[in-house]
Amino acid sequence: MTTSRQHDDRSDRSEPGTPPLPDQQVQGAAALARLARELGLTETDVDELVYEMGHRGASSAYNNGAHPELGDLDAFDAVHDDADDPASAINNRGLEAQLAALVEAFGEQEVERMLRDEAPGHTHPKAIS
Repeated sequence: MTTSRQHDDRSDRSEPGTPPLPDQQVQGAAALARLARELGLTETDVDELVYEMGHRGASSAYNNGAHPELGDLDAFDAVHDDADDPASAINNRGLEAQLAALVEAFGEQEVERMLRDEAPGHTHPKAIS
């Protein structure tokens, strides 16, 4: 069950047993949070990026044989279902936590590009065939 305290208390950004983030990563996430706000993005706008990050990891796990005891489709579903809970936990901790997780996964420059792509009014360039 979710309580309003869980959504409002963002002072503790780490999960129990999770090592603290390096200072450089925290500073990068803070700078990216400022950029996100300047671009008109909120934590809700970044939610999907976090889910996509989790599902990239799930796809890798599936491709590397996760859940060999299950059939192909069941294994695929299992790894992707398993990816949703951690992504949701990250999203519930707010924008800085979202960005810190994305920076850890992709690096600061890539996350900046991702934010700019998500910004309202951004037009995606045509794909090169």
